[in-house]
Amino acid sequence: MAGIIEPNQRGPAEATEGGLLRTLHESAVRTQMSWPNMLVLSSFWFAIAYVMQPLGGTIIPLLVGRFTDPMTIHLGPLAIAADVNTYVAVLDTVGAAFAIVWQPAIGAISDNSRFALGRRRPFIAIGVVGDIIFLALIAFITSFWGLLLVYVFFQIASNTAQGPYQGMLPDQVPDNQRGEASGYYGLMNMVGTIVGFLVVGALLIPTHHVRIAILTLPLVIAVAGALVIFGVPDRRRTAASAQRLHRSVLLSVAIDTKRYRDFAWLMVSRLFFLMAPVAIGTYAFNFIRYTFNYSEGKASLYSSALQATILVFAAVLCMTAGFLAERYGKKRLIMAACLIGALGSTLLIFAPSLPWILGFGLIVGISLGTFLSVDWAFMTDLIPKAEAGRYMGVSNIATASAGLIARPLLGPIIDAFNNNRTSAAGYRVMFAIVTGFFLIALLTLRPVREIKVE
Repeated sequence: MAGIIEPNQRGPAEATEGGLLRTLHESAVRTQMSWPNMLVLSSFWFAIAYVMQPLGGTIIPLLVGRFTDPMTIHLGPLAIAADVNTYVAVLDTVGAAFAIVWQPAIGAISDNSRFALGRRRPFIAIGVVGDIIFLALIAFITSFWGLLLVYVFFQIASNTAQGPYQGMLPDQVPDNQRGEASGYYGLMNMVGTIVGFLVVGALLIPTHHVRIAILTLPLVIAVAGALVIFGVPDRRRTAASAQRLHRSVLLSVAIDTKRYRDFAWLMVSRLFFLMAPVAIGTYAFNFIRYTFNYSEGKASLYSSALQATILVFAAVLCMTAGFLAERYGKKRLIMAACLIGALGSTLLIFAPSLPWILGFGLIVGISLGTFLSVDWAFMTDLIPKAEAGRYMGVSNIATASAGLIARPLLGPIIDAFNNNRTSAAGYRVMFAIVTGFFLIALLTLRPVREIKVE
């Protein structure tokens, strides 16, 4: 059936249960997947991207700008300028802190769970329901502290779904299709982000429909969540794990750096690479708004155009680069992504006007698309398959830590150089620091070998 992943019936170990919520035994053979099946499996990435990028890149900066005013914090002889970028950094940092610990813990629990409905599906369902509730509440928040509280609960719910969902790729996809599946993951991530920026940032917010824009987020999560929950036959575990659950949770943020040294170095490189687009995406709205003195609507439109332009090129490259990785190597493509990203961010330092900013943003888009197209495939090659949920959850440490480090580092720096909005130099300083992130990612990728771990 189109759009539904059909398990191959080859014996008792691969038998599925009846009804809508179908399962496979954990020992079932991973069969070849068609492109409709790949789309269903990767559909939740569309929703994650549709929500997270416009939420962090447009909605939160807009709401924080409404709820806060510039102030100076005095710490002894020091006077620190705290403006909208610092407040955005505070909110996003608290959210990222929950993501770092919570997602790998839930991933580890799902690795060892023995629910009849499957080991991933129950957690994804709980997370999707939480996402819907807390995203809807954001539309009605009227203060910074209320926004902070609801955002924290949203992060908990979102990461409850994401940790087990990330474990589905190695659960479902055979080894020889992981490069292709990574391309689909990257493509859906990019397409979700582009659609989110266009609908939320370019269509609804500029026409003063902020609340409707926010309410589209839980709607998309509900649809994509249903596709994965009902369209992907989850694997069920029947034997108890040799490792106690509390130990699995405690070790959920730890990896064996000696045995899986390549994965550890890849996570370090991934951290620094992702710090760059996180920084650009987080502060693009404020950069456009305060550099060119635009209104909320125009700033939303143009910052969304910048980020959508970057991501259109990234999406185009996702599928192509995924296939190229199988021929030329995943490491080489990620190294190229680092160099291209450094070039784009360096040029952004000197961009004199919005058209130049959009043009140089294309270069960053090429970098991001190349990276995302092979990122998941490279990681799945380097992790032990029996602990895929935990290790893919650990990969979120690099993703969430990118925001946890980049945002609180750059927000106050931007505000300090902007000097209570008398200058916009802080954003140029940000682009210079972003160039450094790309180059560090390149250097820390060097020790990684292209191997496959079973």
